[in-house]
Amino acid sequence: MISTNKSPLRRFTLTAAATMFTLVAAAGCATSAPETAVDPGSTGDTATSDTASVADLSSPVTISHRGGALVYPEESMEGFTASAQDGFLPEMDIQFLSDGTPVLIHDDTADRTLNGATGPIRDLTLEQWDAATIANPTGGAPAETVTLTELLDELGGEVVLVPEIKPGATSAEVDSVLDEFTERGLTASLIVQSFDFDTAATIADRGFTSLYLFDGTLPEQTPEQIAAAGITWVGPNRSLPADDVAALTTAGLQVAPYGLTSAEDVAALPDGVAGWFTDDPWDE
Repeated sequence: MISTNKSPLRRFTLTAAATMFTLVAAAGCATSAPETAVDPGSTGDTATSDTASVADLSSPVTISHRGGALVYPEESMEGFTASAQDGFLPEMDIQFLSDGTPVLIHDDTADRTLNGATGPIRDLTLEQWDAATIANPTGGAPAETVTLTELLDELGGEVVLVPEIKPGATSAEVDSVLDEFTERGLTASLIVQSFDFDTAATIADRGFTSLYLFDGTLPEQTPEQIAAAGITWVGPNRSLPADDVAALTTAGLQVAPYGLTSAEDVAALPDGVAGWFTDDPWDE
């Protein structure tokens, strides 16, 4: 449910470049991923001609981590819409309030990024969430907090979104989020992430493009086991060695490292990546 005491959210008309999703790597990028369509694997629903689709993406893709958290208030509608306008894929994190409402924030507490709220996100009411604001990284005006429903009302189906279901979500909460995506007809226009392998496998089994996140070493599952679970994307830390990236791509997985903040980080990526997560996609 969208709170009625919040000011109307700004709406943006997405540019043709954003809706076509022809994403171009930065000049001087050292990666050599081909400019060909990314294989999204099985994505369930078939997107209509006016709906964004993972199948229409071109490699490499630039994923705007937390909506461009070095430039805009972290996980704000301003950051998500600005990212989409400029042809980047907005990325966001899903946590849950005390009543089960899914909201967009990276940390499991409010302390680092929110003004007017403290403590665990799971202890906050919807009223407290709506009353809080998101701190601006550049010292500008804070932004309104965002629920998952508000994001989907604003951008669902207009742009490929990259939501992460954060660790700690129960199986019922995972199902509730995926159910909302399905009911809105967004199966083909999302890349849904998780650091939990079983959750990533569930996401794939539900027909979504699934992205399995892990740190700078290969997980306990082999690349072949990851692919066999129906997972088609992986997101390792950018420190993952090039040989391990090659093992993942050889297994048919699309590799999108996270932890980037600058054009120099992009240029240092190994060959063969399908994209990357960056806190400042405009600095490429």
